[in-house]
Amino acid sequence: MTKYFNLNLKLLLTNPSLIFWAIIFIEYWVFMWAYVFSAGLPPIEEAVKNYVSLAYGSLVVISLSAAATSICYELIYSSKSIKFVTKYTKLSPSRFLAENFASCFIVLLFVSAVLFTSLIGLSCYKFGILVLPENALGLVAISLLSAIFLYAFSAFLSLLLVVLRAPKSASFLSFIPLIMSFLAYGSLWTDFKILAYVSPFNCIMALCYHFFSGRQPVTGAFLMSNGENLMSVSLSAVSLIAWTLALLILVVVLLRKIKGVGIEEIRLV
Repeated sequence: MTKYFNLNLKLLLTNPSLIFWAIIFIEYWVFMWAYVFSAGLPPIEEAVKNYVSLAYGSLVVISLSAAATSICYELIYSSKSIKFVTKYTKLSPSRFLAENFASCFIVLLFVSAVLFTSLIGLSCYKFGILVLPENALGLVAISLLSAIFLYAFSAFLSLLLVVLRAPKSASFLSFIPLIMSFLAYGSLWTDFKILAYVSPFNCIMALCYHFFSGRQPVTGAFLMSNGENLMSVSLSAVSLIAWTLALLILVVVLLRKIKGVGIEEIRLV
């Protein structure tokens, strides 16, 4: 690893926007799920586990997407430097991508770990029941895959903006991951049916719920009595993997075409 890896990791971990939206803001919702939305929930292990599983699946998507928004901004603002260092130094485009991915990947996993720890701890304090994932290895695997997907998605959006030289769209494009995560959050009340397989954000939510609770997820309306359309775990995993691979390929292609957008142009947004 070069010095770029350490600098980028430190930059992201100390980013005020990332810290607030991906951690502090989400911790507020963890508190709401534990003490407000849980009114009337019986202190029975099975009921609490199902509730906590749903909370984790819903919030981890938003938390990772908030971090992805910061990653988008970081890539957009450093686009000129990326072109320079990959052309005039030993840091090749492929090595840059590997080190950028590694640093962002660690940050995304850290965000997931903070959410997991706080949710488990607060629910244990509230209900007096220690709820642990039904399939810990499966949850770890989907957390890793989710982090890879969110990185690929944010990198794709950033590099697409740079290649198209459309800096005035920076603010909107950077928030697309967060917008999509809140749409997936809407599946708590709305049944997306077959569209749940099309959205990788819904797939992340469903798979996290499945591996945490051990139950079959539904295509939506988790909190409604009509949420009865079961969602295939295998198809959800295939959909998420396909999205991730496709985006990673596009990132490599766009990275080779990057020309850079001046910081002055971006400030016009």
